[in-house]
Amino acid sequence: MSTISEREAELIEEFEFYDDWMDKYGVIIERGKTLAPLADEHRVEGNLIKGCQSKVWLHASSEDGKVYFNADSDAIITKGLISMLIEILSGVEPEEILKSEM
Repeated sequence: MSTISEREAELIEEFEFYDDWMDKYGVIIERGKTLAPLADEHRVEGNLIKGCQSKVWLHASSEDGKVYFNADSDAIITKGLISMLIEILSGVEPEEILKSEM
């Protein structure tokens, strides 16, 4: 399993391929479409991110000492951004997230 820093570097490298912001937005939107559906029981007030203009639900769970995130949003760009955060942060130990310079 790769580290947070390695995952970040891979994502940055992917986006460096695109010069045009519209192409980058397209990639973000497509990533959002691949986000696993969030179960209805996690679409609750307690999982809503406060202060966000879009509705964003974030659910965290742990298994074998690692944190796993699931999320959803009602905005397509936001959903894509969330998918990238999940790609980078899911499946690592909490200590690695806390030490991350993200």
